[in-house]
Formats: sequence, C-alpha cells, structure tokens
Amino acid sequence: MNLKPTIGIETHIELNTNTKMFCRCRVFDTEEPNVNLCPTCLGLPGALPVPNEKAIRYITLLALATGCSITKKGMFHRKNYFYPDLPKNYQISQFDLPVGENGNLEIVIDNEKDYVEIERVHMEEDTGKSSHEGSGRIDSATSTSLDFNRSGIPLVEIVTKPVIKSSKEAVAYIEELRQLAIELEISEGKLEKGNLRFDANISVAPSESNELGTKVEIKNMNSLRSLERAIDFEIKRQSLALENGDIIIQETRHWDESKETTTSMRSKEGSADYRYFSDPDIPNMVLPDEFINQIKESLPSLPHENRNKLMETGLSLSDSNVLSKSEKWIYELYFEVFNNTKDSKASFNWITGELQGQMRKLEIKSLPNWFSPNFLSDVIKLIDENKISFTSGKVILEELIQMDTTPDEIAKRLDLYQENDEVAISKIVNEIIDNNQEIVERIKNGEDKLVGFMVGQIIKSSGGSINPGIAKEILSKELNL
Repeated sequence: MNLKPTIGIETHIELNTNTKMFCRCRVFDTEEPNVNLCPTCLGLPGALPVPNEKAIRYITLLALATGCSITKKGMFHRKNYFYPDLPKNYQISQFDLPVGENGNLEIVIDNEKDYVEIERVHMEEDTGKSSHEGSGRIDSATSTSLDFNRSGIPLVEIVTKPVIKSSKEAVAYIEELRQLAIELEISEGKLEKGNLRFDANISVAPSESNELGTKVEIKNMNSLRSLERAIDFEIKRQSLALENGDIIIQETRHWDESKETTTSMRSKEGSADYRYFSDPDIPNMVLPDEFINQIKESLPSLPHENRNKLMETGLSLSDSNVLSKSEKWIYELYFEVFNNTKDSKASFNWITGELQGQMRKLEIKSLPNWFSPNFLSDVIKLIDENKISFTSGKVILEELIQMDTTPDEIAKRLDLYQENDEVAISKIVNEIIDNNQEIVERIKNGEDKLVGFMVGQIIKSSGGSINPGIAKEILSKELNL
C-alpha cells in the first residue's frame, strides 16, 4: 500500500513583553513558584482583563511578516475546558477572527526553496506549568505540582495548513519561524526555555486519495530533535496500522523521549468540546489602517530577504541559509569581510568554520572589542597572495582573538610569511633532489604519490617558510613531470 503523510504544525511563541497579556503582572524568570500572580491572571471574581497593546503590536508584526491578511475587526474568546494548569478553567484566545490569515513562510529544504502555507496567526494567553513528580512523566508520575507564574504570559499561535510532507520539512519550518521571531525581536526563541513550543498534527492516507487520514496530535514539544523523531515514529505507527487493516483513532498523544515512542493521552477534542464563547469583559478589537501601516513600515529585513542578499554576493542557497539563521553579528561580519575581499566562499568558510571554531575552542561567545573585520579580511588576502599558508592563517586568527594586534605583526613575530622567491626555492629543491635520488627514480617510474613526500622534505628543510605550491611546481619542472 502506497501511503502519504500530511503534517500540520501549531506553534506557540512567548512574546517579549514586560507584562502579561491581560494584567500588569511583570514577566520575569524565577524558579520560585506562584509569586507572579494577581486576581486577573487567576480569573478571580471582579477582576477585569485589559489587552496588552505591545503584544497586539508584536502579533500584528508577525502576521505581516508571514504575508497574512490582517483582520481589522477582531474579538477575544473564552476557550472553555478543564485542565489543572488553567486557573480560570478557560483560556482567553481567538476563534473565528484571528489577527492574521492565509500567509506563507519561505523555507529551504534539500537545498531548494519551498513555502509552507499558514492558516492563521492569533493571540492568546499562556497556561500554568505542570511538574510531574517522580519520573517527570505524566503517565507514571506520583503527583503533580502547579506553578501559575506563566499563566497569562502573551502568546502568539501560528497554525499551518496541512501541507507539510515530512519531519525534515517540519524542522525546516520551525527553524525559519524561530529565526523570524528573533529577527522581529518579538521573542528570544529559546527552545530550551520553552519560549517556543509546538504541536504536530499527523495523518496518513493512501497516496491516490484526495482525503486526509485521521488526524493524530502530538502535544507540547520544544526540541527540534524530538519533533523530527516523534513525527517519523507516528508516520510509521499509522502506516503499519493501515497496512494491517487497523483503524486510526483521532487522539492526542505524548512523545516519550526515553522510549522513543508516542503514547495515548486522550481522545482528540474538537471545537465543540472546547466551547468557545466571546469574552464579555473585553471589547471588540479594532486595528486601524494607520496602526497596521505603522507596523508594516517598522518591518526589518526578513530571513528570506537576507538569504537573497547573501546569494547576490555569490553564495549558494545552502550557505546563504546557514548565515541567514546565524546571529546578527555573524551575518553583518560576513558582509564586511566580503566587501573587503570580494571572495564570498572564503569569507563564509573563515567565519563559519575557523573563526567560530576558534571561539568555541577559547570558550568565548562574542568577539573582543579590538577585533576588526579588517583583521579577517587581511588574513584571507595574505593567503590569496601566497604570503602565508592556510595553517599559518589559523594560527594568526587564534592570536588575533586573544590579543590586540594585527595579522602583519603576528606573521612577522612568528615568522609565518612564506618564501616565494623562485630562485631561492629552486636552490632548496635541487638540494632535496640530490639527497633523495632513490625517491626521484621511483617517482620517474610512476610512483606519483612520492611527489608529496618530496614537497614535504622541501618545506621541512626551509623550516616551513616555503610556499608549497611554488615548491611543487619547481619540483615537477626539475623532474620533467
């Protein structure tokens, strides 16, 4: 049986606001539970919610950045359902009138551009946090502790259409969405902190069918590795069930990282089960044209636009995609180095390879204030001009990161400049030939691999100062190769 998977992703992103969505409680990190609370975020009688204007701006910004059409007249709803970490027994959200609809997000998959269609972008408030005591897993916990500090923190939810075809594509989408949120400065996008969490809706159906299969939802993941493995497992599980003639149940499942399986949590609720009602305490929301245009004008350069700018310098789509998802200082450093060298590949390789590698080795997260982009440009130029070797360039770079100096000063101090004088090199080459006649004869008899040995001897005799390319060229000429 030929089967095809279909995936939709629901992503929740915590917003970088100073206060919660509907009250004045400050948003801050703390391990002490249940200290960041008020009557409004607990839903106590008489407390009236007031929408956070900054959160509305951020959500509108994301909706515009993903090409959504903006709903100018909206409203808030109460999403009624019982769950222990929901202090009000309802969540303030949006139902039929989201802030944005029918957008798309460009992604790079298998070194090609693709697009994921976005169904809606809407705002809501976060729930509390459940900590399952004992095993840490809900299915085997001995008790559960509730922390309501997170209750009411502004969220934006982004829902894709069921158009994603693989776990790899799902991961690429989340990476792109995360980078977009960071570029817009609406969220830190830290997966490990739960700033960004996602649910995967997965169905499997016969390839020839125009109908989607039964949808199964995997809840609340904040790891790309978990997302990929959970989707792959669920596709295999559903495919095997269909091949065996079993019925797929519409349900919510939990990904167990330790067992690398999904397990059933509950039957899947529909909108009727949630029971949405318009919130009587919050007036209808109006987004005037002036407000929307103001936000539109504030849009920064978006990740897909950054990719295009990078590709204009000569970088491949793959390399451009890497840089577009890098920290801002890396992206900006690339352009400064490229403008000095006009060598896109060397600029990319030295920044993403050698420079970041040296920083990891030295355990530093940011470059010292004395490090100029011109330093890296000069290192690349010295190599291109055959004044130093690639290995010497790495030595210079490590020194530059650790002290206030210049590539030229380091090269002179450590005697790293290469000998390019052909007359001087020829003299050394002939000496090595005279002292290695047996090797020379073997080379002439077809053992070409020994040429490298001879070049190594030439470089060694000079203390490493000879340009290996020139040495090899002269050696080949002398041996009539």
